[in-house]
Amino acid sequence: GNMIYILLKERGVPILRKLLLWLLMVCLLIVPVSASGITSAQSQSVVSENGSCQVNLTFTLVLDEAVKDLTYPLPADARDISVNGAPAFSSRDEQARRVSLGSSTSTAGTHTVAISYRLPDTVSADKNDNLILSVQLLNGFGYSIDNFAFTVTLPGPVDSHPNFQSTYYQEAVESVMDYTFTDGVLTGKFTSRIQDHDTLTMTLPVTAQLFPQSMAKQFDINTLELMMIICTVIAIVYWLVTMRCSIPPVTRTANPPEGMTAGELGSHLTGQGADLTAMVLSWAQMGYILIHLEDSGRVLLHKRMEMGSERSGFENKTFRSLFGRRKVIDGTGYHYARLCRKVAAVCPGLRDNFQKGAPNPRIFRTLVSLIGLLSGISLAASLAADTFWQVFLAIILGALGAGLSWLVQLSARRIHNHDKMELWLAISGSFLWLLLSILAHDWDVAICVLPAYFLAGLATAYGGRRSDTGMHNMSQILGLRRHLKTVTNQELLRILKQNPTYFYDLAPYALALDVDKIFARQLGNRKLPGCTWLTTGMDGHLTAAEWDRLLRDTVQSLDALQKRLPLDRILRR
Repeated sequence: GNMIYILLKERGVPILRKLLLWLLMVCLLIVPVSASGITSAQSQSVVSENGSCQVNLTFTLVLDEAVKDLTYPLPADARDISVNGAPAFSSRDEQARRVSLGSSTSTAGTHTVAISYRLPDTVSADKNDNLILSVQLLNGFGYSIDNFAFTVTLPGPVDSHPNFQSTYYQEAVESVMDYTFTDGVLTGKFTSRIQDHDTLTMTLPVTAQLFPQSMAKQFDINTLELMMIICTVIAIVYWLVTMRCSIPPVTRTANPPEGMTAGELGSHLTGQGADLTAMVLSWAQMGYILIHLEDSGRVLLHKRMEMGSERSGFENKTFRSLFGRRKVIDGTGYHYARLCRKVAAVCPGLRDNFQKGAPNPRIFRTLVSLIGLLSGISLAASLAADTFWQVFLAIILGALGAGLSWLVQLSARRIHNHDKMELWLAISGSFLWLLLSILAHDWDVAICVLPAYFLAGLATAYGGRRSDTGMHNMSQILGLRRHLKTVTNQELLRILKQNPTYFYDLAPYALALDVDKIFARQLGNRKLPGCTWLTTGMDGHLTAAEWDRLLRDTVQSLDALQKRLPLDRILRR
């Protein structure tokens, strides 16, 4: 520092100039000069009467070194993209759709690149309903352009003049370009170099006579959303007119509905199929069956006595199908698993619970599933830029969207059920659908339709319009569930003094309604006497919570094979 100060003091400005020149020469020798860029580029845009625009862009790119994963930015709504005549992979961000140049830039040197794409709608209406043609000629490439020429061909001549907008030059971009506009053909070129990441947009006031389909085209972007709104309105009106049913007043009741097993609660409450395992628990509690849980996990069902006319015809038929002439069956075998799936397809008491001529909830669910189908098509349009892939994804995602909607609606019936697998699948599927929608920048549609699925499921969870019997059954089941959830320890102790087996009598119903843990927790650490209808290799008295875990293990063993049965059939095991 002192030496520089002495030199400047003695020699003055000349020595400073020499020093700066020497530093500049050193920097030029050390730092390589990059000459990468586009030497020439030509853009040809042809606008059709329907407002779509076909763009063919050709440019010569000079690279000092190979660039990995180089992409070229295109307008966000670009479709049917190809690079050098071949379909190209593209990804979308918030500002643009980026097309991969692939092997075009795999080596250093001079490369000629031809990009073709289609803009589906370049004509829009402003706030005064005037039609405006907007074509984006450049979208901000990372390299400068030495020479750029463009041509925009319209369906016919117009009287207005084009306006140009640039990132660097703003509205003054016309000062660095020459153009002519004759008979609907706009030809122009830049007279100076275009900086890297610069954009160029041309706007032009046009008439409806030049674009006769332009006004109808304004609805194209929102066609799917409009159709979803229509389906939503139809579904709501259909539900209000034909299916609306008020929930009856719920009063706590300490006893299960008369003549109804735990396996039939879901059928009478939400119209779903019967649960054979819960029916078996009720039969065991009534004395028809003895359940033995082995240490290996196998469950043996011992028939204690025959079932007679004291039970319903559905129960008698199912009981005979379960045992036949045998006294003992394996509850973890294929015979039991197949019967479980067969019984699950039957909904006992369905006609008694609903009014005659009541509409089928499937019609309502189908209307809502159409919304899922349309949301899948909308998602496909956001994910793919090529028409072929849009159609391909629309078929797949449309089917998945409809299936997800149906699953979400059905899962609402499982809110009061101990087996919530369907509900968890619906929640997981909805989360994945939302994540996919966010990645496709179509999250606003998912935010609207996913809650609609769950609301629609709740609207049909209890079926359509109910008869007086159906309203009574619903009130009894919900009243029992409320009692099992809210009963206090003091109430239970008082009931147990009158009925020592009350916990075991209500345990199948508590499990079927998914309140068994709460019900067992109310008894605390109180030891219970042995269960007369469920035996294990365990000795000693257990608490209510321990009996509940044992009961859940038994149910899990009984249901395990029926859940694997479809996969076993596919694998032919």
